Amino acid sequence: MKRIAFLCLISILSIPLFAQQFKVSGNPFVYNENIGGSGLQGVYLLNNLSGITISYASSAVSVKFYHYTSSWNDRVLIPASDITSYSSGGVTTYTISNLVDNRGYLVEENGTLRSGIWIFDYSRHLPSLISISPMEDENKCELLRLIISKTDDLFFYGRNGGRQSVVRRYTISYNTLEWDATSKRFKSKLDERKNLDIGTEYVVDAPLIDTKFTLRGDQIAEYFGITKSISSSTYQAVRVQAQIDYEIDERDSPNEINKEEGTSTSFSAPVRMRLFGYGNEPVTRFYTWFVYRAADLRNPISRSTDRDINYEFNQSGDFVVKLEVADASSLCVDTASVSFKITESKLEVPNYFSPGDSPGSNDEFRVAYKSLVRFKCTIFNRWGVKLYEWNDPAKGWDGRYKGSFVAPGVYFYVIDAMGSDGIHYKEGGDINILRSR
Repeated sequence: MKRIAFLCLISILSIPLFAQQFKVSGNPFVYNENIGGSGLQGVYLLNNLSGITISYASSAVSVKFYHYTSSWNDRVLIPASDITSYSSGGVTTYTISNLVDNRGYLVEENGTLRSGIWIFDYSRHLPSLISISPMEDENKCELLRLIISKTDDLFFYGRNGGRQSVVRRYTISYNTLEWDATSKRFKSKLDERKNLDIGTEYVVDAPLIDTKFTLRGDQIAEYFGITKSISSSTYQAVRVQAQIDYEIDERDSPNEINKEEGTSTSFSAPVRMRLFGYGNEPVTRFYTWFVYRAADLRNPISRSTDRDINYEFNQSGDFVVKLEVADASSLCVDTASVSFKITESKLEVPNYFSPGDSPGSNDEFRVAYKSLVRFKCTIFNRWGVKLYEWNDPAKGWDGRYKGSFVAPGVYFYVIDAMGSDGIHYKEGGDINILRSR
């Protein structure tokens, strides 16, 4: 039992030895990607090693420090002249100076190698950015390959001599456009791709304007404020993008049935629509409009090559309006589309009203309707005299003849109308005037 307790005590006392950390002065960039199994606490990069030191605190009886170049097996004892120390409370802090670029440093405590770090003088390993060039292929209307030439290999070595790379990360940026639905226009946008592990090429969305591509980095250079960059020559954009906006002629017709449908994409005919086409000019050179029935998207019922068009929908059904834009060569094309529903027709005729009584409340003879593309209503008295006639279903008869209200009684209407769905309405009947002034 005493032996077990003793071993537990030794184990507890040894925990701080494993928990010790190297500290490097000078605000280094600490790289620790994929260093698991290397035996390294981290890779430390500094812009200059002048005056830089490594410190390590330990309560071990025996502490030694080494440096190495390719594995822990080729370690070399650091001379005592490069190490200073001071002790306090049973812990000794060691400071190593005269550091060497591209070198690993190790600590040995009580005869056991514990851990190490790798040191770089980054000012000696700046990336060499040679060129960045856009390259088109069969996908040029959507994507663009950036061919990159650079020299930036940077290696370090772990416990067993395995060579590992410091992954340099870069930013690629270029100007393009993006659609702003609020202002209804294409606005400038800086497309910036950060923290990229880039090899010899990188694929980006093709820009919508002529632009240059800039490669900037790496992440370590940005950390030290000594970023390097290189830009391509100006690339002539070929990609196009289409956008559609539209306006509907509003009708002030409270007697139109389900008029609230017009707030979505379902409308009562006739629908007079103004369609506006937008493209990323000057790259976009051509505009072509197509109007289809949704059930037949191969055969347009209308085609136009204006940038903006007016179109009137008089037939019920589901429709698709498509805008196609193209560049000067017509090789790059983009489309945008909107869908609409034109409702079937309906007609309801009242049988009484009270002209001049309670203004605004059943004081006019008006039909309730939707999707009527043609309309005529004629009012007669009992002797066949025509009193009034109108051609807009949104309007009606106020009960007057030659400027005065007619007498209460029975009158007659004749309606001839055509619906968006082809229904021909030929209606006739009596209308009762209950009271007039």
